[in-house]
Amino acid sequence: MSVTSLRRELRARAAAALGLLLLASGCHSDAPEEARAEAIRLPIGEVPGLDVAEHSVDTDHSVVGYRYPLLGEAHPLTMEVRTAMARRQTAFLEELTGRGRPELRQDAALLAASADVVGVRLTAVSSAGIRDHEEATTLWYDAESGGVLPWTSLFRGEAAIERAHLVLADTLLDGYGLSLEELPGIVGEVALRSARETASPEGAVAPGGAPAETPGGEGTDLLDPVRAAEAAQAWEGSPFEDLAFSTAGGLAVRLDPTQLPGAGRVSDVVLPLEAKTAEGILSALGFHARDAALEGPAPGLSADGPVSEKDTLDCLRLKCVALTFDDGPGEHTEGLLDSLAAFDAKATFYVLGSLVGEFPETVARMDAEGHELGNHTWKHDDLSAMSAAGIEADLGRTNRAVREVIGSDPPTLRPPYGALNGTVREHAGLPILLWDVDTIDWRSRDTDEIVGRALDKSTAGSVVLLHDIHAPSVRAVPPVLKELHRQGYHFVTVSEMFGAMLEPGDVFTDARPQ
Repeated sequence: MSVTSLRRELRARAAAALGLLLLASGCHSDAPEEARAEAIRLPIGEVPGLDVAEHSVDTDHSVVGYRYPLLGEAHPLTMEVRTAMARRQTAFLEELTGRGRPELRQDAALLAASADVVGVRLTAVSSAGIRDHEEATTLWYDAESGGVLPWTSLFRGEAAIERAHLVLADTLLDGYGLSLEELPGIVGEVALRSARETASPEGAVAPGGAPAETPGGEGTDLLDPVRAAEAAQAWEGSPFEDLAFSTAGGLAVRLDPTQLPGAGRVSDVVLPLEAKTAEGILSALGFHARDAALEGPAPGLSADGPVSEKDTLDCLRLKCVALTFDDGPGEHTEGLLDSLAAFDAKATFYVLGSLVGEFPETVARMDAEGHELGNHTWKHDDLSAMSAAGIEADLGRTNRAVREVIGSDPPTLRPPYGALNGTVREHAGLPILLWDVDTIDWRSRDTDEIVGRALDKSTAGSVVLLHDIHAPSVRAVPPVLKELHRQGYHFVTVSEMFGAMLEPGDVFTDARPQ
């Protein structure tokens, strides 16, 4: 089939399926208003009332930074966005070659926001040489299901996704004058398959050989998280992964200019889609998302008051380590907090109630900077030697001391010496956190030995035992943080590590999958 015939075929199929015209932004001087439309992408720093978290870690081997929206306590999209960024950061750090000082900057933009749906665009720009490399993807929160879905959920089904690729192929052939061989990635695959009429009698074939939905079907299965994820995996590498709505009510798809010979600085291709033809391609969620994008962000996107960054990482999908510090606070704790801040590290401090009143500002700083305070008894007495009433009185006294400073009780307990019995478990009233990595810092008081034990024994899910009352232990923390960070680890509190698994009286040592 000739290129001219292929263009005619693709145009006919797209028009029959969608009833729309696709024009590349900036390609035609007499292009209609829809073709000159812009993608609706609002940087999160410019969204009124939206809380934003921003961090960076600058070391001699790399620089990583990220910014993400805080949409309220335990909001699924906040966790999904930050977890996705954390996974990308881990991959970046694991791939370091030791040459130069590469950088990774991650950011987010709001694509749509309403009571029904919130869409976020995630970008990752890495630089390790002359040219920066940019990756982008989108995530969509569906308020009805409470789930976070990939871009595929905006389409009625895989047949609609395939038709969108056919339209894009036609634009690249016609608007940019590409040859069939120059069509990039999946767009070229779909165009070739369509041109050669290799679709099965039952319907089109999606990438990877999975039968797509029959054209015209409702495609509600793509609102199911499992099916949407499977479709996203099948269509991995599609330009529609970086999908936004346009100011004309259509779709805007970002293409890498290096894939478009002669395109210059063009980065967006706009697919105008009128409301009367939208039913042929968008799902119900897609319509809600388009309406939200055109209307602008809904007011009250964030919760009232400051929003915490706690519990915004899913450690089941990440390399997490929980650093824990016993017996403080003390004179070295402030310096330790400085070291943790430099690596965007959160830790858990098992404090003695008798010391909380001596260092109230330090305790308040722990809480303000996102660390967690745990109960380590009033003055380090052996709980297993106490009566039930004695255990309750001791832990209650420590809880009150912490509450007076930060306004809340410690969520977990670490018994001194790790000493436990049935009475402690029954009357503690808290989950009991032990450890799987003992640095033995209390005995050695040797910084190099402490560093060695922490690095040799730590793995994903580890709980590391240290003491912030000893100067050698505090001096060991920066090299431990630096090396574990280089390996792609994330430093979290024990509550963030274990999440919903924590139950009063249960004993935990690490979070490795069983």
